[in-house]
Amino acid sequence: MSIDIAALKRRYKPERQVRQFVRRSGEALVSAAAATGVRRVLVDTTVYIDEVAGTLPADAARLLDGALRFHSAFCVAEIVSGLCHLHPDSRYFDPAWEHYRRLFSSIPRHRLLTPDADMLAQAAVVSGILARTQGYARRDRKELFNDAVIFLTAARLGVPLLTANRDDFDLIQQTAGWGVFIHYAALHR
Repeated sequence: MSIDIAALKRRYKPERQVRQFVRRSGEALVSAAAATGVRRVLVDTTVYIDEVAGTLPADAARLLDGALRFHSAFCVAEIVSGLCHLHPDSRYFDPAWEHYRRLFSSIPRHRLLTPDADMLAQAAVVSGILARTQGYARRDRKELFNDAVIFLTAARLGVPLLTANRDDFDLIQQTAGWGVFIHYAALHR
């Protein structure tokens, strides 16, 4: 499979994307509290973290309880990377690894989504446009790319993405021009 960057340029028109995108207000976006009838959802990395931390709000938990969950290989990779950042002497090291081992081994293969080369190229275009127009720092660009991959994975499947990362996914949605995300505000402890 080859990647047609001319087609990507025609689709996303990066040469026309020169102005900074404006983040929309929370009321202009879909919140977990307002979302109804969601039958399938892709969960973002923030959902895993908030579930284990006990900071997932009730409206997001209700949405998840009524929906079939899909998972992104990129979210799994982000979690595993975070686990590797834990110091082995930390009291959280073994319990965290065990928790995520059990969780990830329970995901049915057909609900773990892995991007193909075309989706990775699209995410590169979206994140590149945003890095330039929004002035993202170099250190934040990989995270932005990962988020674009996760968003486009959900969009390709035709399901909303559930996330606490409203700001970045708002910009990604505006740039990609398709796909849906549902946001929530994590509880503070």
